[in-house]
Amino acid sequence: MARKKLQGKPKQDGLPLWIGTFGDLMSLLLTFFILLLSMATFDKEKVELAIGSLQGALSILERGRETEITQPTQIQASPLNTNSLQDNVMNVFSSLTDDYNEITKVTDGPGIDLEESQDGFIIRIPDDLLFESGSAVIANTSGRLFLERLAMELENYKDILNLRIIGNTDNVPYREGSAIDNWDLSNKRALSVAENLITLGIPPNIIQVGGDSYFNPIASNDDDFGRAKNRRVDINFSFVGNNIDTKEQVAKDIADKMKMEQDK
Repeated sequence: MARKKLQGKPKQDGLPLWIGTFGDLMSLLLTFFILLLSMATFDKEKVELAIGSLQGALSILERGRETEITQPTQIQASPLNTNSLQDNVMNVFSSLTDDYNEITKVTDGPGIDLEESQDGFIIRIPDDLLFESGSAVIANTSGRLFLERLAMELENYKDILNLRIIGNTDNVPYREGSAIDNWDLSNKRALSVAENLITLGIPPNIIQVGGDSYFNPIASNDDDFGRAKNRRVDINFSFVGNNIDTKEQVAKDIADKMKMEQDK
């Protein structure tokens, strides 16, 4: 009786299976070492270099002190750009208003607007975001939340900004028989917003309050939408001079906050 011939296992095409396991192991090791590098603490010299670069970006120095990443280049001294910090502040508050409008999805009336002015910028808040009709009491929860967010951002720039809060109305009297009712309402609404910001920690010495009644319209009072745009509270932000020392302190504060976030 003939013996059966044993057949070997068929050969598999491609790389051996252990190559996949080995590749996964190398990827995990690489990820581990990248994680260790990202968690490394900065020494004092590197932090100072980072602060110098940030100061240069804010036009506090003629050019930032170079970090180890960028090679030094020969450049000519240029005048300070006093608008860089102002642009940065405007971008912060512009993002705040855009995000808030997106979250609340304002579709049935005017939203919060930010406009550039001669000495800074203006945030225009429609009255229905804050008040009930004919009232000067902030009753809208969404409006309170926006003022809280606004105060949080102001905390970082309260040393370089002044606020002028102006109430505005349309030309329709809200109280019959009174010749100064809209003056009264516009002033009270501006004062209510100012009191709210002061309660949230904004120093009162940087705030001015007033009311323009219906004498400073930004739209026509001939239709409902125009009147809705005119019923608003304007917060006028103006920058306090162009003090370089103040800018340097702001830059250092921002750099310190960045380092604190990295150390967490």
